[in-house]
Amino acid sequence: MAWEFDTPVRIYCGRNMLQQLSSIIPEELTRVLVLTSPSMIRHGLVRLISEQLSAVGHELTVYSEIHPNPKDIEVEAIRDKMKKKEIQAILALGGGSVIDAAKAVDVLLVHGGRCSDYENGDVPKRLLPLYAIPTTCGTGSEVTHESIVNNTSTGEKDCIYGHNVIATAAILDANLLDLLPSHLVGSTGMDALTHAIEAYVCKVHNPLSDALAKQAIEMIARNILPATKNKDKDALEQMLIASTLAGIAFSGADVAAVHSISEALGGLYNIPHGIANGMLLADVSRKSLPGASDRYADVGSFLGIDCSHLTTEEAALAACDRMEELAGELGIPRFKELEEIDPKDFKRLAITAANAAETQDNPCVFSEEDFFNILMELYNT
Repeated sequence: MAWEFDTPVRIYCGRNMLQQLSSIIPEELTRVLVLTSPSMIRHGLVRLISEQLSAVGHELTVYSEIHPNPKDIEVEAIRDKMKKKEIQAILALGGGSVIDAAKAVDVLLVHGGRCSDYENGDVPKRLLPLYAIPTTCGTGSEVTHESIVNNTSTGEKDCIYGHNVIATAAILDANLLDLLPSHLVGSTGMDALTHAIEAYVCKVHNPLSDALAKQAIEMIARNILPATKNKDKDALEQMLIASTLAGIAFSGADVAAVHSISEALGGLYNIPHGIANGMLLADVSRKSLPGASDRYADVGSFLGIDCSHLTTEEAALAACDRMEELAGELGIPRFKELEEIDPKDFKRLAITAANAAETQDNPCVFSEEDFFNILMELYNT
């Protein structure tokens, strides 16, 4: 089996690491664009960063109107506003949407054009230094080679990807998760769990991605409930690290059919990615069991299930049952409970999911008809 694994991101991890930014970002990078969300302004984090970096000579331009599921027109508008400012580095403070938007802005500042120009992986040279500070425990974007952006022309999510579409450094500071509402800890945690499980069961897994995915699943299984329900500080830090591990795992392997559907839903309905993954994970995994029952059985053990007395098939099904239990305990809604879901859209969603690149790496390769049937079953149960 031949495989590649590339993860050149420098990772800084520790509580209060945010206060070390002035020693992480080189002094010669004086003009820094800070991309973030409105909540980071409210919590005073942007002020903290601005005061720290301004004190050592950095000139900051702050753009704080990035919202969930960033759109191509928003990314292109940011580029247009910033291209005359001679930006030398980008700092992304937020969840996956902010970090994805920052990567896309970086690509356009360096190469020009539109987001859709880069969906075939054609990003030929290094970008501006980008420093990613995740504020959720689910994105993984701080260590992946891609940016997911909503294409407003098609209503689908496009992927800007390539070895150059990656952060220079990731700064993991669990203090930032203390500010995250419990329901977002739960949904982004389920996002990270989906990343790790799909990295482990997908067709293009490899020894390094296996090891990282296994560790991430075990850490999430132990910590997601205390992190969500009690905001336990140690559990939150473990969740943040596990999310990054899962991001490296799937970046070195792939995700699979859960993402095929969740990204279709996010593109059409703007459903938060963690919610979409969390509500789909168990059901899509059950449909995928025939292609990798032994690996799903492993996942059962990683999730903390005593599988010693179970057959491979029983252990695999138990793993899926535990995924469903976790989603319920964390308050992830069921598919049919979302008001925006309309069966009239299922054919369109099924086509989008069937055409997604990761569909080919699912343990069972689903057709358009398979995806349509999955959506109908989810809606009717």
